Amino acid sequence: MFEFLIEKLQKNPRKIVFTEGTDARILEASDRLLKGGFLAPVLVGNPEEVHAAAAKAGFNVDGAQIIDPANFDRMDEMVNLMVELRKGKMTEEQCRDLLKKGNYFGTMLVKMGYAVPPCRSSRTRRAPTWCPPAS
Repeated sequence: MFEFLIEKLQKNPRKIVFTEGTDARILEASDRLLKGGFLAPVLVGNPEEVHAAAAKAGFNVDGAQIIDPANFDRMDEMVNLMVELRKGKMTEEQCRDLLKKGNYFGTMLVKMGYAVPPCRSSRTRRAPTWCPPAS
């Protein structure tokens, strides 16, 4: 059963967002996913810091998409979408501030179609969690 699923995913790899791109556990998982070729990791963080953390931990994340919230070229679009989703409960400024946090940024990447659900987060919480819903 798993062989069928893996074969299907290898033909059309799905992207999964990891919100803590410099965490060693995330880097290890990304390395394994890249080697397996059936899920494509999207790491949130500064590309130089992500690559440095991967090298230090002994993992290879070459081939992973790394998106830095501080330099995201579609941030205005993301902010506008989040304001719309929050239906007047948050201002543009509040949304922009929240999108500096990996969990919110990662969730909105999924909402914008950069990856399929789920968005994975674990390092900054007591137990691993899935990212909060975008709406």
